Amino acid sequence: MNNDNSIETVYEYVDQVALNISEQTNLPYLKGVSEAIGFLIDHRLNVPVDLESEKMIEDARKQLETVTFDKETVRKGIQIALLKGFKEIEITNAMMTPDSIGMFFAYLIMKLYGGKKPLKVLDPLSGTGNLLATLINHYDERLSIQGIEADRILADLSQNLLDALDAKASIENEDTLGYQGDLVDLIVTDFPVESIDRKDTYFPYQVIMHHMNHVKPGGYFVALIENNFFEQNEADTFKERLMEDAHLFGLLKLDESLFTNHHKSILILKKKTHKEETEETFLVADLPSFSDEAAFNRSLDKIEDWFKNRKVD
Repeated sequence: MNNDNSIETVYEYVDQVALNISEQTNLPYLKGVSEAIGFLIDHRLNVPVDLESEKMIEDARKQLETVTFDKETVRKGIQIALLKGFKEIEITNAMMTPDSIGMFFAYLIMKLYGGKKPLKVLDPLSGTGNLLATLINHYDERLSIQGIEADRILADLSQNLLDALDAKASIENEDTLGYQGDLVDLIVTDFPVESIDRKDTYFPYQVIMHHMNHVKPGGYFVALIENNFFEQNEADTFKERLMEDAHLFGLLKLDESLFTNHHKSILILKKKTHKEETEETFLVADLPSFSDEAAFNRSLDKIEDWFKNRKVD
């Protein structure tokens, strides 16, 4: 079952439960969303509510479980509730990676890894988990997922979302720059918009340099970056340090209509297998709007040709 009505059904359950929990406990709506998803999984609430509310939530769960949904329907229904939660606390929707970009990530990963499945994937700034959830639904449900998120509510949200999709996932609630973990095949992330009055080192540079150590040799780091990424004061130093262990593999500029203020591109980095390794070609493209099917298909044809013709050691 996968249509607008079924997406609405999932949303209505999550919204109803989240509102009830938020009103009962004075906790944020987003915390209620997390509890609503978690209750679907283990039939247990982690916050106190009265008996009437507990019965309502249990009845709503039982009613939802009489219907079979596919995983993409579940993800989209939850996504609507998350967007409502962002609006409530006046957080921009940019915190959630757009579906079209997540699906394009899945396409790129297919090209980079030649369909190798399953992969061990890390998102060092997992947020709500929507990018990881989109990859599971559009690349491969057997992905082994690790995520890092400093905000406790978002970490719980992303863990519950991925659990609801039956994903093999572990989301750690910690500072990403302090994370030390096992090597992974792939890192994906969507960097937050940076403050223009920052005084420390450009945060995306810090994340890349720290987490490139967690990528297996020959693996990739695929990130959504602001278009001024290489215009920072520390850019030359960053590139010099990065090139010791990795290649700049590709840069795909996304259509500006996708973004309200901060236009973005997709950066692809490849971890070297040895210090002397070289990469002779570089994937670069200005992508048209995803909604312009003919123009976008022409861009995909060029990307396909690039992968087909590139030299591989």
